[in-house]
This record gives sequence, C-alpha cells and structure tokens, in this order.
Amino acid sequence: MWRYLVVLVGVLGFAVVGPDIARKIIASPQVSDAVSARQERAESPRKPAGGIRTLVLDASSNGHYFTTVWINGRAVDAVIDTGATTIAIPEKIAAASGVIPRASDYTARTRTANGIVRAAPVDLREVRLGSIRLRNVRAMVLPDGALGITLIGMTALSKLSTIDIRDGRMRLVQ
Repeated sequence: MWRYLVVLVGVLGFAVVGPDIARKIIASPQVSDAVSARQERAESPRKPAGGIRTLVLDASSNGHYFTTVWINGRAVDAVIDTGATTIAIPEKIAAASGVIPRASDYTARTRTANGIVRAAPVDLREVRLGSIRLRNVRAMVLPDGALGITLIGMTALSKLSTIDIRDGRMRLVQ
C-alpha cells in the first residue's frame, strides 16, 4: 500500500513541477544554441541523386531533436516528436504562419504537459523540413501557454519514407 502512495505522490509532484521544468529546458541557452546550430544544417540538407530528400539531425544534450521548420513559408523553431500524434502549434506561431482559427474552431481536446486543452484542427498548406516538402498536412493549433514550442508529430512524419533514429542521430527521408 505504501508503494502505491509513494508512486502517487511522485506522479502528482511531477505533474505540478514538470511543465515548469520543460519550459526551463526549452528556454535554456543550450537548447537555444542547439536550435540555432541546427538551423544552418536544416537549411542546407543533403539531397542525394534521384530526388530523394533527406534531413539529418543530431540529438541535443537532452535527447530531443530540434530544428527549424517552415510552416506556410514561415521559419519556426520546432521539436521532431515521434511520440506526438500530430503537428501541434502555439496560437502565436500559427497566426504568424497565416493560420488563424476562429474561437469556434477549437473543437478538439488534446493532452499536453500542462494538462488537457482545447485545440483547433487545421490543414497546413506546406511544411518544409530542410529540403523535405510536405503539402496539406493536418495539425492542431493550441492556445498560447499550452505548448512552449511547435511539435512536429506523426501527421507529418508518416508522410516520409524513412525515419531512422540511432546513435543520437535522426535521419528523415522523403
């Protein structure tokens, strides 16, 4: 019985402090530097013969894959998240990319590190990861504060021919 109580207290403690820890990690200079360093790489990815488009990312010190993506022609810092079902975009970033859902469009509910929030399903005209170009990709716009950075999830990644992760390196191939 005590084990369950200890686990419950641990889970509740993490639920309270987890979002703050995540925000601090994302806002840390190491993560900002990692995103900046990868931007150059993302803008000039390898493009092997035969029209195959490839983007290679190195994991940051915290194990996440940060890069700059282009949503509807607008540069956006993002995390490639194979555990995310969809692309999730904070409202301000979506608006800057020309995606402005009405209040009545927030019909979906989604779970974030900050709890369950309403989200607006949208279709993005174009998502570009380096030379990889994806058209008409399903995404969710989340209220500001629910998400610290754009997540690139499986609605985009499932359109790729290969997602290879090994030895701290992620290789995306279209």
